[in-house]
Amino acid sequence: MVLAAAVVLAGCADSRTVRRRADGVCDRLMASGDLSPAPQASSSSPAASTQAPDKSTLTLYLAPRGEDNLEVAAAETPAKAGEPAAAEEKKAEPAETPFKPIQGQSFGEILKSDVKAAPSALWRGTKYSFFNTQNVVVLSLAFGADRLVRETLDSKIRDDFRRENTSLHATGDFGSVIGNPLLHVGLAGGWYVYSVNYRDARQHELSKTMLEALVLNGAATGLLKVSMGDRSPNGERYGWPSGHMSSSMVVASVIHEYYGWQAGLPCYLLAGYVGASRLEDREHDLSDLVFGGALGWVIGHSVVKGELPKLAGFCVLPYRSEEFGGLMFMKQW
Repeated sequence: MVLAAAVVLAGCADSRTVRRRADGVCDRLMASGDLSPAPQASSSSPAASTQAPDKSTLTLYLAPRGEDNLEVAAAETPAKAGEPAAAEEKKAEPAETPFKPIQGQSFGEILKSDVKAAPSALWRGTKYSFFNTQNVVVLSLAFGADRLVRETLDSKIRDDFRRENTSLHATGDFGSVIGNPLLHVGLAGGWYVYSVNYRDARQHELSKTMLEALVLNGAATGLLKVSMGDRSPNGERYGWPSGHMSSSMVVASVIHEYYGWQAGLPCYLLAGYVGASRLEDREHDLSDLVFGGALGWVIGHSVVKGELPKLAGFCVLPYRSEEFGGLMFMKQW
């Protein structure tokens, strides 16, 4: 077995993105068949240049900083002697996706496996979201801002919306519908069914992450609502924090993490519209939206990013296949 170790230095990329790209790099290295150091230039024998790689060799690949470099890292491996230039260009082409197709399991078997793994996945998501120093600081600042808004702005905003309708009134219940947490869970569930039915491993991963984040957010929001017992402007109980706002921010955050700002920005704007419509409907105060939005943002981003084991500041990611295995060392800044 050939042992390959890939060192990937990546900036400005979330850990799941780096992990998927690193898997793709290793897949392309394995497909290239060039998993050992190139033959010495001083070798004059033709046989020496085509000799099979030493199976005990430890090969170290270094991918320079940046996502674009990760895509072409496999292309920078030494070419075999006598290999045509066209073959080198073909080898340099990035793979469409590093995800492996789902094979050999029925829908029921995959569902059973995912349900069995759900409790541990939710616990990991809880740790990533609430046992992280940065997230604790963010939520603490959001709670402080929430209390400040409650004391200074909530009453004035309630009076303004009580006296007159805004342009949001013309949209009716649209904001309430599209921000409904049950709708989000239903759409994510449909996404999951589609991915498993069509054996789409990439969408399967994304839909599971979305469901995990939404369920965790629903539990956290519900617990806070019951513990605080605040009333909304229309007199209903359990107003703080806003479940519509937090759930909408979870969806936007997960989409942002997986698809970037181009897809994330419209989702954030839609979440803002949902929050504004809740003010218009007098379902929530502004303070309810402030903390609800921060909670959904933290949970959405944290569940996607997760946390890889680290060694000397590098994230350590094991890699294995039928032909070789090894470790990848990744660092972000």
